[in-house]
Amino acid sequence: MKLLWHGTWMDAPGYEESAAGSLIEVVTAVPLVKVENASGRLSRRPGRKVAVFFLTDGPRSTLRKARTKRDEPRFTGDFRTSVVLGKLIPSGQRVIALASRVPPAAQQLVIHRDLVLPVDDGFGSDDLQSLAACLLTDADMLTRLCRQSFLYSGMEPPDELVRLLKEALQPIDAGSAAPEGRLAEVFNPPKGDGQRIDTVLRFGTVTPATGMPVAVLGAGDYTRTEIIPALRRARLSLYSVANREAQIAAMVGREYGFALATTDSERAIAELPSPGLVIVATAHDSHTHLASVALEAGHRVFIEKPPAVTAEDVHRLAAGMRSHPGSVEIGFNRRYHPLVRKARARLLRESGPTSISCIVKELNFEPDHWYFWPNQATRITGNLCHWIDLAVFFLEGSPMPVSLTLTPRVPGTEIGSDEERVLTVTFEDGSLLTVLGTTRGDDIRGVQEQIDIRRGRTTITIDDLWKLRIRSGGIERYSRTLFRNKAHTVMYREALGRVVAGQPAVYPVTDMVVVSAIQIAASNLARTDQHIGDLPDWLSPEVAGSLTTVDQH
Repeated sequence: MKLLWHGTWMDAPGYEESAAGSLIEVVTAVPLVKVENASGRLSRRPGRKVAVFFLTDGPRSTLRKARTKRDEPRFTGDFRTSVVLGKLIPSGQRVIALASRVPPAAQQLVIHRDLVLPVDDGFGSDDLQSLAACLLTDADMLTRLCRQSFLYSGMEPPDELVRLLKEALQPIDAGSAAPEGRLAEVFNPPKGDGQRIDTVLRFGTVTPATGMPVAVLGAGDYTRTEIIPALRRARLSLYSVANREAQIAAMVGREYGFALATTDSERAIAELPSPGLVIVATAHDSHTHLASVALEAGHRVFIEKPPAVTAEDVHRLAAGMRSHPGSVEIGFNRRYHPLVRKARARLLRESGPTSISCIVKELNFEPDHWYFWPNQATRITGNLCHWIDLAVFFLEGSPMPVSLTLTPRVPGTEIGSDEERVLTVTFEDGSLLTVLGTTRGDDIRGVQEQIDIRRGRTTITIDDLWKLRIRSGGIERYSRTLFRNKAHTVMYREALGRVVAGQPAVYPVTDMVVVSAIQIAASNLARTDQHIGDLPDWLSPEVAGSLTTVDQH
């Protein structure tokens, strides 16, 4: 497929059709407004941030992240809200559509069906420009409401947006003159044949295979910064890469030496020679499904957090982990941090219940960031799961959680908001976990965390995964790493090392079930505006029965 990106027509895979979308062969496209800050992250004083990160995280890590941030506009910096004229595939019905968060032009687009309207065969390019002029009278609304495509969020396009499109079309249908205004840019993609374009783009020259073939699902910043370099260090073969955005799939596939790129993650799995390794780093709601598809195809799987979003996910993934022992690794990176491992080893010398308190400075996102989509649950699921998992890792004997509370939301915030709220979890052995997620405070150092752990007569504090203090018997002992790090490199080195050596994965199914149960119950409290809740009735030692695995610690 030909796709226009940053002024150049590039080869890209065709778009995967979604349940909510209509596939359209584009005849003419008119970009209306540009999507600014498409990544959705709010960044303040980037120059100061780089300088601080040099001191806290070290030059190597800082330069790697800075290069990724510098390159990010190449992948997401040319999204537009456009109005297009085209034909439905396969019916050939002539339609106009309001396309949000799309490239300036492409031979084919998938657009939410509520934003697609039929027109007669006489509707042409001039009519489309008139329609564009009508729509641009509400450019502020388009800018505000069209930052996402509505295809994957679980949300319908707002009624006011649907109404805007219909009302703008009425005077064109009636033959009225368009309002005066600036002339819109018009693009006519290369003419197609009315058939769906293949969702796979194959490359003629690829990196020679040196190890097990890998499919990477999801090609965002994190994948380019952490996952692909780790795969190269492990000398695994970069075979297929998938991303919903066609230009990202094509650019990452071509630049990093994959054999093929696709917008369809299941195609990336199906094309992968077996046995292979599948890395799942897509939107959260797809993690369990894609991992299950990969397991059924005979591959090993590495799932980035969170492994599950719903109760159905938990049951499906637990069944897959039991039926394919040692085949599923889960990417909770903090378990691999040297200070965390040292703290856990010291806790094992004590007995009794444990009290764990975590204060987490979270990132600031635009309100329409995909983290806030209904089908992604809440940020408890998407981010605070890290510290829920860390608590489960610290607790000796894997006690079952028995109850949880969530403090009331801040006045003026919407139901479902999980910021500035304290989650408390009690366990059957008397252990206690509290987690505060907050966007308040200094944000130059990004995500920051302070962890306090108490068992017996020992108190342990971990400051921002950088400094460790152990107090016991009136004596304080200090440890630190040279620079702050979140142990992604160690996690991938060890996890991929097990893959290369043919050793089993080590993340226990019990921990997956317990961590998922806590985050699901806490997210439900946030979404239902309740404060006290019980754990799911399916959570029990029998349901969470552990795999026979090698313990990494």
